[in-house]
Amino acid sequence: MNEREDVLVSVVIPTYSRSDTLERALNGILKQTYQNLDIIVVDDNPPNSVYRLFVQQIIKKYASDQRIRYIQNTQNLGGAGARNVGIEAAKGEYIAFLDDDDEYYPEKIEKQLKVFLNSDSDKLALVYCDVEHRGINDRVDCVVKKHYRGNCLYKAIEDDCLASTSMWLVKKSLLETVGNFSIVPCKQDSTVILKLLEKGYEVDFVPEVLCIYHNVKDRMRISFGPRKIEGELMFYNACCKVYDRMTPKQIRHIEYSFSKRLYILYSYRRQDGMENLIAEKKKMWKLRPAATMVFLLRRRLHIWKYKKRKKRG
Repeated sequence: MNEREDVLVSVVIPTYSRSDTLERALNGILKQTYQNLDIIVVDDNPPNSVYRLFVQQIIKKYASDQRIRYIQNTQNLGGAGARNVGIEAAKGEYIAFLDDDDEYYPEKIEKQLKVFLNSDSDKLALVYCDVEHRGINDRVDCVVKKHYRGNCLYKAIEDDCLASTSMWLVKKSLLETVGNFSIVPCKQDSTVILKLLEKGYEVDFVPEVLCIYHNVKDRMRISFGPRKIEGELMFYNACCKVYDRMTPKQIRHIEYSFSKRLYILYSYRRQDGMENLIAEKKKMWKLRPAATMVFLLRRRLHIWKYKKRKKRG
């Protein structure tokens, strides 16, 4: 166990329209090797919905565990708003977040807290971990490892999402100094990390898979929808404000990274995004022609394989 067990850690679980996976998420928290926890379930479902009733029934099963608190929003606030409600209610010095369809491995909080307690930096704001993506039949699709520490502002922008919220343990006081979560359509995790690093704070990591991310259908739909494009553009505009801290080469790589992501998003919405698709393609060719050639060839190969699999049924 950790050297100290008196440090209270809050775990915020926003839940919306996924009551079938909430119980799994809660059980993963209760199996943590670190047990000094303050667990907050923020119900973001409409008050009179069937999902609200389902969540209430689940919470009743844990009535004997005084660590679990249940907050019912009077209206749907979205992921960022629901997490902010949890932050305001949190009693812990540190906060972990868990989406209602994700899971923790048992040692997640213990190992991340240990990094905080052993750190000599008073600027350490967030510790993240590796994550395992699972798909159909709970099959492991991939493992994501992004090992950056310190004030890695450039890599946090250029490498898209440094760490999603379920991978975090964050110091509450420092999170509050940047205004908690911004209300944006997506990129909520990336926006918070940007704000922390822009403020001069630092991140660290545990180089182990301590979290499971389930690639469910509704997540995939959101990943390529118009809200994703809107959120990507909002994040891009926020990143442009810190270009004065970057070298010309770094800016060029960041611009290319955004164009590549937007190209992919527009390619899924050709009916209303062809003009933007062409514009991002031209921009990519201008910024990094060799990398663009490789990227476009890989895209063609990916689409060909997808169509072949679909034809086979």
